[in-house]
Amino acid sequence: MKVIYTYDEKLLELNETTNDIDTEFTITSLGPDIKKQIYKIREIFNENDVLTDILVYAHANQRYQIIVRKDFYNDFIIELFRQRLVKELKWV
Repeated sequence: MKVIYTYDEKLLELNETTNDIDTEFTITSLGPDIKKQIYKIREIFNENDVLTDILVYAHANQRYQIIVRKDFYNDFIIELFRQRLVKELKWV
């Protein structure tokens, strides 16, 4: 089952690139700072024992690069929703 999500394109620029073992997200805020939400997501994933579930890199101009292991993809998308970075989730 695949998840489809929507987000406010006026507030975020979100790109997703998938390869064999993980998915890389590039998220750029076009409005308010999203640092608190991104770091909250990282904090939530840091609570488990898996060190490579997500890797977060902060760049200049409110741009974040997040590498997500395939088996944590849905969990990550749900956290984006919980942090209100994603508006809607749908499994198809």
